[in-house]
Amino acid sequence: MKFSLTILGSSSGVPTASRNTTAHVLNVHERFFLIDCGEGTQIQFRKYRIRFGRVHQIFISHLHSDHILGLFGYLATQTLIGRKKEIDVFGPPDLERFVRNHFSLFPESLLLPVKFHPLDLSGPARIFEDKAVEVTSFPVNHRVPTWGFVFTEKLKGRNYTNLKPRSYAFCTDTLFEPSLASVFEGCDLLYHEATYGHKELSRATATYHSTAKQAAEMAKLANARQLVLGHFSARYKDTTPLLEEAREIFPNTIEATDGLTIDVSFP
Repeated sequence: MKFSLTILGSSSGVPTASRNTTAHVLNVHERFFLIDCGEGTQIQFRKYRIRFGRVHQIFISHLHSDHILGLFGYLATQTLIGRKKEIDVFGPPDLERFVRNHFSLFPESLLLPVKFHPLDLSGPARIFEDKAVEVTSFPVNHRVPTWGFVFTEKLKGRNYTNLKPRSYAFCTDTLFEPSLASVFEGCDLLYHEATYGHKELSRATATYHSTAKQAAEMAKLANARQLVLGHFSARYKDTTPLLEEAREIFPNTIEATDGLTIDVSFP
């Protein structure tokens, strides 16, 4: 049964020639979930041959431009191609006002039915489930209200009774917070932002971001099976040193690159 992550964007702040800004697509049993929607996300959908119409739920971590600017174009295109099926959008409480104000400036309003679900800062909360997956949101420590997400598959049938459900944790822009490890303890795949190398720790702290070393420490604390680093600062033309830094602490680490698909196997 399919459980895979495709990286549509791996840069922070601004896109580069080789990296778009943050967006992930998770495939759980052929159900597709979009996580963040940086500028140009819909172009990445076409480039990597993922059909727009297969996404029915979108999860937005926070209201910084490199995580949401692509949402306007994505929703506009869905309207233009005549989509009628409702899209659920989970995100910060101000996201609905932000999106609807944007579309109110155009002669053609947003005709696509969109249902917004505001996230809660009080702690981890189950925000969505269907027959394939359960999704939990959890607040992280960034400059604006920000959430991460854990996607845990559901297994049914005699052939899967002895298997542990697989899980993917998306730990977006945040200071290093060891207490978060308990939220995604034992996850099969952990994405953790690694905006800077540890030599830039003071810069990371000042901007409420993490280093590659801290991402690896989080993976170790959480007993994750695999770590994928992402959200790299555009200052790094070569991110190999960040990858090497993380692997010194957590060897099973890979770096996010645009177009990369990671298949998560059963433990």
